[in-house]
Amino acid sequence: MGNKQTWGGEFRQNHLYKPFLRGALIIVLTVGCTLGAVNLAVMAFNADLSAVWSSLIQSHAYAQIFGWVGLFIMGMSYHMVPRFFLRPLKRPGLVLPSLLLVTSGILLRIITQPLAGHPLAALAMVVSALLGLCGVTLFVWAMGDTMLRGSDKYGPPLYVLYVGAGFVWFWLSSLATVLVTTYLAMNGLDSIPQSWDAPYLRGTLNGAIVTIVLGFTLRTVPQIMGTRPPIGWPIRAIFAAYTLAILLQVAGDSDWPAGAGTSLDLIGAMLEVTALMSFVALLKLYNLGSIFSHRHNRHRKNAWPERFVRTAYFWLIVAAALNFSYSLSAHLGQPVPHAFVASYHHALTVGFFSMMIVGMSMKLVPAFIGVMNKQPRLAGVVFILLVTGNTLRIACESMSYLYGGAFYLIMGLSGFIEVCALGLYGVLLWRAMSLPSYGQNSINGKKFKKFKKFERFIPLEPVQVAPPVQQTAVGQSVPSRSH
Repeated sequence: MGNKQTWGGEFRQNHLYKPFLRGALIIVLTVGCTLGAVNLAVMAFNADLSAVWSSLIQSHAYAQIFGWVGLFIMGMSYHMVPRFFLRPLKRPGLVLPSLLLVTSGILLRIITQPLAGHPLAALAMVVSALLGLCGVTLFVWAMGDTMLRGSDKYGPPLYVLYVGAGFVWFWLSSLATVLVTTYLAMNGLDSIPQSWDAPYLRGTLNGAIVTIVLGFTLRTVPQIMGTRPPIGWPIRAIFAAYTLAILLQVAGDSDWPAGAGTSLDLIGAMLEVTALMSFVALLKLYNLGSIFSHRHNRHRKNAWPERFVRTAYFWLIVAAALNFSYSLSAHLGQPVPHAFVASYHHALTVGFFSMMIVGMSMKLVPAFIGVMNKQPRLAGVVFILLVTGNTLRIACESMSYLYGGAFYLIMGLSGFIEVCALGLYGVLLWRAMSLPSYGQNSINGKKFKKFKKFERFIPLEPVQVAPPVQQTAVGQSVPSRSH
């Protein structure tokens, strides 16, 4: 058995992503999206948007951010980064502890925050944040060591800037979680006050997660769509503008310096929407000629991954536009109600994050690629349900606040539509990961002794398009020879 049974062995390194993705699925279908749907139903039943405890909503949000999205990012990073850099993962012994620490912190947080008025529960809540910080620290350490000791010869060089900065934001967000929970424990509170919550969410959602996704988009989406990745100073300028935008908004949300909060928020929001629209334009995500040509490309049996990606970036631009409009309203002395802010957050978390997770996994998760090529109609069902649920939720939460009535009912149903979408996706992904998924032992003609059974992965050359995967009689994935 020997080395193959260790986390440093070839066998384990090929499957590092699986426990993270399984953990993400369990969380999103329990205390994540499902709990969120129940919260919406309670609000709808009572016709009151404040009918659910703030502490329960915030602990649910933490599970969604660090459990559903965070674990998925960690698992796919452990899988993708070594393949981008053509070398085994450095410090593989950190992988399992990082998983156990982060998941333990999430579970403890869900249990303790609603009870944080009690001293012992408050102490346990701080411990949950410390566990999460330790797990994220190990993850960032492993990623940084792997990226600094190698080079990606095929990817656009600036994507590493985005991914690296996103990992730093991710660690800072985990550190901020410790500070926030300590503040709650010292003051006998069970929910984060707005003056702390707004900058905390801004740094976590926009600073950490969006930046990481932008970086991996630069590295993978041009290859998925068969286009050349943007390079040079425009991408560097977008990174600088976006980072400055988040810093300004974090400062503005904290009202620092005092009295300048709304002005900083407005400038930051304007920079953010400009940077993101420029990013999408440079990537040519909505180039009609490219869309039409791929629809007829014989090597691409279905276009659902591209549809998910394009729809995700549509919602990202919508979220940025909503954020700008809300910042402008606050600057003019008319702050927006919390229901509107919740709609904005949902456009970002479900519209962008969840759409990207589902779409990109159809092209980047080795075990899932062949399944989706064989069953593209199921991808269509997931897409329709997710778009429908997300659109109804974003529109009806704000409309419920303004008009009430039937909008509460639609809002209450929207969450369960999303649960159905992610439930179907979860079943498909879980079953796929239970099948063997080995492919070639080389990438672009290069053979690697340490990866004797190198799982099929997205090609590393910039303009090469991934061929479809054929399924053998025993369920193994092999690359198509028609490419």
